[in-house]
Formats: sequence, C-alpha cells, structure tokens
Amino acid sequence: MRGARFAVRRARPEEMAEVAALFERVARATLHWLPPEANTAAGFLKQAEEETVLVAVAGSAVVGVAALYEPTAFLHSLYVAPAWQGRGIGAGLLEAAGAIAPAPLSLKVEIRNEHARAFYAQHGFVERGGGCEGASDWLLLMREQFSAVFAPSV
Repeated sequence: MRGARFAVRRARPEEMAEVAALFERVARATLHWLPPEANTAAGFLKQAEEETVLVAVAGSAVVGVAALYEPTAFLHSLYVAPAWQGRGIGAGLLEAAGAIAPAPLSLKVEIRNEHARAFYAQHGFVERGGGCEGASDWLLLMREQFSAVFAPSV
C-alpha cells in the first residue's frame, strides 16, 4: 500500500533487527501488564522464521510491523510506532496481510487491550472464543470477509 507518507511491503532480511526492535518496544509499552520476557525481539525473530513479515516504512524508517502465519491465516502481531498511530498504517498492514492470507484472518487480542479490540472491530473482526495463558487473557477474533481496499505491493 502506498500512502502520502508510508508504504507497506514485505520486510527485507537486512531490516529484521530494526523490525524486531520496533516490535519489542511497542509490544512492551502496549501490553505493559505482561512480563517483559513475553515480548522480546529475540522471540519475534524466532517466530518470524515461519511467518510472512510485513512492514510499513516512511522514508527509510520502519514505522509498523505485521507478522502473518500464512498456512492458517493467523495474524501473529501488528504494531505501529506510537508517533505514527492514527495515520492508517495499522489498517494498511491489516489489509496487506488479508490480501495474501489464504483464508479469512484470525488473531488473538489481549482482553485488556481495549484500543486494539476497538481497532479490529472497526475492521470487521468478531469474537470467536477466548482463553488464558499465564498472565494473558485473550480473545480469538476472526474476520468473516475480506474486501481489498487496495492492491498491496507485497
């Protein structure tokens, strides 16, 4: 996706350290109630070995990341740098992931993460269950239909 100030595309190998650092920084700030070891750059990089990682870039800076496990169309993560939130980057990443997923997207969202829950509801996701893992209470969300808003360059 191309916007006035950012583009969404697949992450390049040489960017992965920057992408993982963005993930760790934003995930820890967003999910501040979880222990820090729940969201680490190293953990992201390990998961990313089996995922399609998309980035939103502005100039040469990575300002957002989404990681998709394509075999099950599971959106493992979607984070946008705080200074770039509210500019359509999350929606762009979400739509790009949906465009390459083989089925409707599903994801887990922390119950306490009301901002993310509202974002996903606004983008057509509905609750399909939930659970608890340690300090993490989550909901399973699924988007019933996908309608492309744009043709991603991924």
